[in-house]
Amino acid sequence: MSNVSFRQILSVSAVSWSGAFLEWMDFYTYALLAGILARVFFPAADPIASLLAAFAALAVGFLFRPLGAILFGKIGDQFGRKVAFMAAISMMMGSTLGIGLLPGYDQIGILASIGVFVLRIIQGLALGGGYGAAITYLGEFVPEHRRGFYTGFLFTTPAAAMASVGALIWAISSIVGPQAFAEWGWRYTFIIVALTDFIVVLVMYLAYKETPVFSMLKAVRRVTSAPVREVFSRKYIVLVLMGWIGVVGAHGPIWYTNQLFNTFYIGPNFRGYVDAATASALLATATYASLWVYPLFGYISDKIGRKPVLLFGIYGNALWFPIVFWLIDQVGPTKDMTALWLLFWSMTLFNGIGYSGAMSAFLLELFPARIRLSAVALSYNLGYGVTGGLTPFVITAIYSVTRDIYLSTLMYATVVPMIMASWYLLKGPETLGVRIWAEFAAEKFAKKTITLPATTPIREVARQLTSAGLKYAVLTGSVLGIFGTRSALRAIASGASPDTPAEKYAERLPCIEKDRPVTEVFVVLEKYNVRAVPICEGGKPVGIVEARELVNEALALRGVLKKKASLRFTAYDAAPKELLTITPNTTLREAIDIMAKNNIGFLPVVEGGKLVGVISETDVMRIMATGDDLAKPVAQYMKTDVITVRKDSTLKEAAELMVKHNIRHLPVVDDGRVIAVLSVRDVLKAIG
Repeated sequence: MSNVSFRQILSVSAVSWSGAFLEWMDFYTYALLAGILARVFFPAADPIASLLAAFAALAVGFLFRPLGAILFGKIGDQFGRKVAFMAAISMMMGSTLGIGLLPGYDQIGILASIGVFVLRIIQGLALGGGYGAAITYLGEFVPEHRRGFYTGFLFTTPAAAMASVGALIWAISSIVGPQAFAEWGWRYTFIIVALTDFIVVLVMYLAYKETPVFSMLKAVRRVTSAPVREVFSRKYIVLVLMGWIGVVGAHGPIWYTNQLFNTFYIGPNFRGYVDAATASALLATATYASLWVYPLFGYISDKIGRKPVLLFGIYGNALWFPIVFWLIDQVGPTKDMTALWLLFWSMTLFNGIGYSGAMSAFLLELFPARIRLSAVALSYNLGYGVTGGLTPFVITAIYSVTRDIYLSTLMYATVVPMIMASWYLLKGPETLGVRIWAEFAAEKFAKKTITLPATTPIREVARQLTSAGLKYAVLTGSVLGIFGTRSALRAIASGASPDTPAEKYAERLPCIEKDRPVTEVFVVLEKYNVRAVPICEGGKPVGIVEARELVNEALALRGVLKKKASLRFTAYDAAPKELLTITPNTTLREAIDIMAKNNIGFLPVVEGGKLVGVISETDVMRIMATGDDLAKPVAQYMKTDVITVRKDSTLKEAAELMVKHNIRHLPVVDDGRVIAVLSVRDVLKAIG
């Protein structure tokens, strides 16, 4: 967004990166300790069966990520990205600490195995929502032309977290010794990561702010009440499937082969070239040496497009696997650590291409803001949570049949991704250039208006507005501004003649270009205390944005009918207690003076304490357009068929009347006497 400073971007990036990094550390601590946890929680006579059980617990966390995406996506799209992210990280913190403290199978038997599955499910739910919120949060803050670059830094968090967990495992193992680490030292890994979460959650609570895009969603009342239903609608489900199968899912097996299964491949579970700690160290150091690739290829995607970068990351890496694992099998038996490290490094470099900022930018640009978190999180977690997360389990399951780990790896990490990515290759869109806030461009909220020379007499402006059924006209020429019904009231109240040029009483305002974000309209509305802003194309007025339509008052009023709070308040509770009235003998000019002085557009007409009619600024404009004498009494022009609401009527009843009769004001009466006037704004303010 253009009004977000670099300092804000830097702060948001740091908060997003830290939160996502720790979530991944929580999640991958289990993955890298699966071999040890298999013996602690899933003891079995067959080591492969034990490992499969541990991988199943690993996989179940991945499988629940899409459900977490739906759960937290709904929270994030309805209540804010901040709420979703904070809730997800807190849930992750609790489940990680739980695994670290959970007694083993030797202590509590099968309950230990069940406990691990339950805690992994909680982790999966948390990560499924939290990382999608992080992607959406950062992506909605950064500049349009640098989205791939900035979000590329966020995409370093899974790799950096896995590498950091590997380093932490190595450090603790070095301190307590391999045997003690396998028996009890591994628990410190979970506990340290979980306690670190608490610090970051506290910082995020104090520093986190809502995104400009979601803030606009709330301001213009475009927050969806059913994001999940929209995501699964015919309009968007195809895009979700494209993101999942053609892009994220295709890269999922590649990522987890590069960033996880290769350690099992060379470790004691399969080839036995090195021990588990050394395998983790190789992956950790190679990953650290590759992190620069993630933002680099995000930057490249900002220049040449998302699609070529993503396809190269998928097909190039998939075709590299047959070569790299063959080379590993050549140098592994010789214990050549330098060669093994370089081969691991080549795989982590490829990860930085396919999983770069091109991936995050593509997902963000694929979906509209009102369902973005739900759709991004679901596509991402179906891809990496299901297709990718099953990688260790599927390859091991294939190996249990083929007994050829090289062939088993290629069947899932090379063949499957190339088939899945063919959809994106043939049918996938290029999203570079999509403005993720385009639905909030000023032109989306503009309506046609009347454009008149600034020298047009007030009476003629009133005539044209009345004829068109509009409240505002744009004046051009000597001034550029807005002239509306309230402007006419002020003009007449100040002594102007209906034949006076309107320019003298127009609201002089800057004209917002139609492709600018609607936030700039809000700024003008607040700064100049006006109710409408002109919209231009190349400096020429093409429309107008009215405050009442910008905040979607009509939709909000209908929403009141569904809220229980509308039954708790009465019409009189919500109405202002200051009441201004006039009598039938009050002249039109006197009525105009009262309206202008008090900045109101509606007056009840009372006789003998009883309500006999009402007159509004719209009525005054119609009278001015006809050229009638303003010295005449309002009795000749007031509306006598007045819709009213009782003092003890609920706000729901009042809102129903406003919606049914398409009116903005309701006199509140008690035994025929008007005691207040309730407006649409009063109703919305009372309900909140």
